[in-house]
Amino acid sequence: MIQCFVKKEYAPPFGLAHLPRLFSVSRTDAEASVHPRVMHAHGDLVELALICGGESVYFVGGVAYPARRGDLFIYNSGVVHDERSGPEARIASYSLALGGLLVPGLRENALLPDGAPPVYHVSEAETARLERLYAVLFDELKAGNEDGCHHLLMALLSVVQRIAAGEHADGGEAENALSRRVKDYIDAHFAEEFSLQTLADSLHVSQYYLSHVFKDVTGYSPLQYVLRRRIGEAQTLLITTGLPVTQIAARVGYDNPSHFNAQFAKAVGMPPRTFRREYVQQQEIESL
Repeated sequence: MIQCFVKKEYAPPFGLAHLPRLFSVSRTDAEASVHPRVMHAHGDLVELALICGGESVYFVGGVAYPARRGDLFIYNSGVVHDERSGPEARIASYSLALGGLLVPGLRENALLPDGAPPVYHVSEAETARLERLYAVLFDELKAGNEDGCHHLLMALLSVVQRIAAGEHADGGEAENALSRRVKDYIDAHFAEEFSLQTLADSLHVSQYYLSHVFKDVTGYSPLQYVLRRRIGEAQTLLITTGLPVTQIAARVGYDNPSHFNAQFAKAVGMPPRTFRREYVQQQEIESL
């Protein structure tokens, strides 16, 4: 028999005074990632995404980061992120979302200081440990063991705390001030009529310079960013509401539903109605 003993008094990870609320756990295999979840943010949830295989580039809070096996991405609430995948960049991953998180010294539903690099590259041994924890969480939640999953969440957060105590392997470059201003403006107005020239004039720079700086920092042109923000918001509305597709199109800035359908299908790989149907069916299957 081999027996292991607890060597110290238990202290909750990140100094948490109470148990946060587990919202969801998801698993995406490389084949499913062909139809990506486009640019979006969670208003009151923290998301932790583990890359299990494949390579791509992820966009988080205005900066593009390489994504490969062993990368752990942490998205504070309200942080816009885009997990780029598709036929040419298939990604296998786990992710979980949690709310009610109160880490001492940070705002509500933040696991990192705002502006801190959101990605850690961990060792193969640590990646395998996290994969096992995610897999158990996923399987237990699928089986309906919600109470147990909330306690398993604390085990995963303990591993994340140990990882976060080290240094980032991939910190990325600091956001350019101009790029931040452009991103903030688009995030606030992406569903409205958008003129790059008007934005450039308001910032007293040329349209060319604005586009060059923004793409250099984020990996997107401003117009690509507008498109992905609109499609990502449309996906959220398709998933979380029963609004008709035409109404969703108007909400995200498209007067022409046919144009919206074409842009959505180009970005996601299927029309919006099919996306809604496939997502609902998948959720029903996973809940069985």
